Amino acid sequence: MVSGAVVSGTVADAKVVAGEVLRLDGVRKAYNPGTPQAVEVLHGIDLLLRRGEFCALIGPSGSGKSTLLNLIGLLDRPTAGKLFLQGQETGLLDDAALTRLRGRSIGFVFQNHNLISAFTAAENVMMPLLLDRGWPDAAMRRAAEALLDHVGLLRWKDSMVGNLSGGQQQRVAVARALAMSPVLVLADEPTGNLDTKSADDVFTLLREMNLAGGTTFLIVTHDPRLAARCDRIVEVVDGRIVADAPSGYSAARGGADIRTTG
Repeated sequence: MVSGAVVSGTVADAKVVAGEVLRLDGVRKAYNPGTPQAVEVLHGIDLLLRRGEFCALIGPSGSGKSTLLNLIGLLDRPTAGKLFLQGQETGLLDDAALTRLRGRSIGFVFQNHNLISAFTAAENVMMPLLLDRGWPDAAMRRAAEALLDHVGLLRWKDSMVGNLSGGQQQRVAVARALAMSPVLVLADEPTGNLDTKSADDVFTLLREMNLAGGTTFLIVTHDPRLAARCDRIVEVVDGRIVADAPSGYSAARGGADIRTTG
C-alpha cells in the first residue's frame, strides 16, 4: 500500500491519486547490481506526497535519505519499482525528457545553497529560467525581482551573493528554487549551516511559500525541532520507511498542537 493513501489495484497501477504530486511504488536502489559487490540501499519504498504537503524526511546518517532524495529529485534512477511525478511515470522518459521534467517541476534548496558567486542575487534567481528558455529577457528579470521581493531581499538584487550573509544567501536559494513555479521543492538540510535565528527565519520562509502557493515541500533535516514544525514526518532507517505520520503541528491553525489524547 502506498503511504498516506489507498490505491486500487496493484502498485503497478498508474492511477493518479487525488492531489498527487509524487508517488513511489516499491522503489529500490542498488549499487553495482548483478555483481558480487552489489549493495541495496533502498528496499521497496512506497511514498505518496500530495499538493500542498509540508513534510519532513528524517533518519540517521547512512539510512538512505540522500539516496532517496536523489531519486525523488530525478538526479538518479531506481533499480526497481516506479516513480511518478504528477502522474507521469519517470522510468519511461529518456534522459533529456527527465531533465526537462526536473527543471520545470522540481525546485532544490541545498545546505550549502550552491549559488554562483560571480553573479548577483537577481542573476542567481534567474538561472533556472535562463536554463529553460535559453536567453535572458526583461520578463525574466522582473520575475526574479518579484521573488527577491517576496523573500525580503529586493534591495540586494544587484549585490554579489558573496557579499550577503549566510541567511540572505539561503533566502536567495529559496527564491531560485521557486523561479519555475515548481510543484515540488526538495530542501536538503536547508538550515544546517545557519545560526539559530537565521535557521528559524529560513524555515518560516519555506512555510510561508508552502501556504501561499500550495507548493509541496519535502525537507530533509536532522533538527527534531524543525521536523516537529512540519505537518508530516517520514522516517527512514536502513533503507526502509519505518514511520510516516502527522507531526501534530498545524500551521493553518497557528501552530496549534492538533494531537488528541485518551
